[in-house]
Amino acid sequence: MNANDATLTELATAQTGSRVTDNTPNAPASCSFDLVMEAVAGSALGSSGAPYTLTISAIDLTAVSQPWPPQTLHQAFDAASGWQLSGTGPDYQCTQTFPIAVPGGGPDGPLAGHTLQCVASLVSRGAQIASIIHSAPFVLV
Repeated sequence: MNANDATLTELATAQTGSRVTDNTPNAPASCSFDLVMEAVAGSALGSSGAPYTLTISAIDLTAVSQPWPPQTLHQAFDAASGWQLSGTGPDYQCTQTFPIAVPGGGPDGPLAGHTLQCVASLVSRGAQIASIIHSAPFVLV
């Protein structure tokens, strides 16, 4: 990887407390799930402390709407935001888990049976670094 670049590499839904990708993450009867994001950064950037904005949003593909407001997180390329040296080289990696509460509760709630998809973007100050990724579609039960 370029020493001054960063890329979002994975965005997946999982049952709360798990890291295993699940396309029905709130099954069998939960009103929440986890969104797991992975990213990599080059050796110069990964511990630079450079600020960026991480935005996470969801799209209800069934209703063609936004089921909840996006999360906007102001972070930096540093250990406090989860960046650490990769075990395989000079680059940095970051894995973060975001708990997502399903609006209206879980089973039989207003989103039950809807297909959704999450989107995340990382944009540095000045937009010199920008990366976007989306999850696989998933169904809420």
